[in-house]
Amino acid sequence: MDLKFNLHQLHEFEDCVKVFLRSINVKDVNDISKTCLKQIHKDPLVEHTLKLTKLLKSSHEMLKSAAADLDTLKCEQLRNQSKIIQVQEELNDKKSVQLDSVQKTVDEKLTTWSSVVAKNSEKKVVQKEMRRAVKMAINEQDRERSVVMFNAKEREITDLNEHHDGELAYKIMQRAGLPEQDGTFNCERIGAPDSSRCRPLKISFSSKFTAFDLLLKSKNLKDDDQFKNIFIVPDRSREERAEHKKLVEQLKAKRVENPDKKFYIYHKSIRSNN
Repeated sequence: MDLKFNLHQLHEFEDCVKVFLRSINVKDVNDISKTCLKQIHKDPLVEHTLKLTKLLKSSHEMLKSAAADLDTLKCEQLRNQSKIIQVQEELNDKKSVQLDSVQKTVDEKLTTWSSVVAKNSEKKVVQKEMRRAVKMAINEQDRERSVVMFNAKEREITDLNEHHDGELAYKIMQRAGLPEQDGTFNCERIGAPDSSRCRPLKISFSSKFTAFDLLLKSKNLKDDDQFKNIFIVPDRSREERAEHKKLVEQLKAKRVENPDKKFYIYHKSIRSNN
């Protein structure tokens, strides 16, 4: 907001008062008295009276402007507070939707195990298996919020920077074109350290939408000189990795058999543009 009232106006007013006080040989406004004013001749008194009148008018206008600006600021503050409340409500709604999604997945897994118990009443399903079902549901939710980076260089043994993986992951995400992150992501290497290979780097976000966005934009890395060998894939389970590996083998075979056609994997199946 462009305020009409500002410090410059206030300083101009103070300067005018100082000039008036010097003209009547007074250092402070509190020193003005009847005796002091009586010593001034008529013409100078008239001139000073006009100056005072202008100062009063100026100060009045200044106060009106300040009051109007304050009212405007109050209105803007109320509007901003209303927007903040609206955003908080939207965030709460999204959080509620995510929690409902997790609860639904857990309920589905538990329902599956309940049906097993009903069909096999003579066989007791141990508590360990029930916990396994819940764990599978939670792991599925976690994988939706995660991606895996391959060929992301590990830190050297002599490198004392414990934040190497996080800083590298952040840089790769920026090069891919992912919007600025607030630091709310975790990263960890998959597997035991092995000097003969570079371990994959798992990145976990607070939202599955961020992970999906990064997967879409990871294709931009192929044009980056520094990170063109980096490729990013979804965080798949062991069964999903085995299934995807078979699809990749089938994809390679089809490309060899039909070199003039373009094949690709989409939704766990092989598609062709031709």
